[in-house]
Amino acid sequence: MICTEILGNSFELELAQDNEELYGFEIVALTWDECAKRILRKNTDLGKVIGISLPLQTMLRHGDILFRDEEHTVLVFVQPCEVLVIFAESVRELGTLAYELGNRHLPLQVTEKGEIVVLPDDPTEALLTKLGARYERQSRRFQPIPKGGGHHHHDDRTGHGSSHEHSHTHAASHGHSHHHDHSHAAGHDHDHDHHRNRENGLRVGF
Repeated sequence: MICTEILGNSFELELAQDNEELYGFEIVALTWDECAKRILRKNTDLGKVIGISLPLQTMLRHGDILFRDEEHTVLVFVQPCEVLVIFAESVRELGTLAYELGNRHLPLQVTEKGEIVVLPDDPTEALLTKLGARYERQSRRFQPIPKGGGHHHHDDRTGHGSSHEHSHTHAASHGHSHHHDHSHAAGHDHDHDHHRNRENGLRVGF
């Protein structure tokens, strides 16, 4: 199976609707950095080999359709990873944070809620503390702004965390406060083994 173009996005075409975990679809699981690679060879969760050869400047997004026929549809599943989610208290602070982080040439995502999302590292956290920024460590899908433009879906689903999210809040003005948020979507189990239950056809805990 060879994919040479993206056939749309399952959320925009309302194939997946609110099915954030893409239950019932055959999927290709990708890390955030694999989404920017134009040539890939991957296995679907059902064991089928798929070759991906896309045009330059293409950025794959969660729910993108790689293959579709009358019998089945193959979708991109972007795996959540640990990120820093930064909350600006004003437009001015948002601009300052974006400028400072941009100077470090970091992969960066800005959500529709005005959050800035970056990958965690010690220098970045030190900078955020110095700037007095409020931020959290979370597990969510990281979809950075593509370099030089390219294929991009404006859908806030791509910025949502996984069904089991840990967050640690940091505020420079009063040290560190840590909390753990556990949210479980109704109707499916949670499992850290990240496997597919083949008896009932559900994917569990990606």
